[in-house]
Amino acid sequence: MNEHQRPAPLSTEEKNAIVQKPKNYGKVPAYIDKFNKEREDERVRRQLAEEQAKLPPGTRLMPEDERVKTLEDLLQAKKQCNNELEKLPVVVKSIRMQQHKQALEEKMFKLDRAIDTFSKAKVYVQI
Repeated sequence: MNEHQRPAPLSTEEKNAIVQKPKNYGKVPAYIDKFNKEREDERVRRQLAEEQAKLPPGTRLMPEDERVKTLEDLLQAKKQCNNELEKLPVVVKSIRMQQHKQALEEKMFKLDRAIDTFSKAKVYVQI
């Protein structure tokens, strides 16, 4: 054979006969999978602990669906209160009507503040 000539390629059977690979060749060992899972669990636990440390004491973060539901309820209550205010006469003569109008206006003010609070992306509530 000349030094510039290449040897004939080996068949698959010849390659297998020359190189014996273990049956688990190319698979990640179970202990490494276990180690990676434990490391990921620890990272998630640490991240949750950091988020909990950021919360004001005695509070929890309100879930998004609960916040949206509360906001919808507040908007509905504001609409009803506004309808009641519109039904009142322009000139209120009796003390009872003045008190009722003042109570509705206070309720509207409180609803507006609550709507502002629940319109934020994150809402913290007491535990």
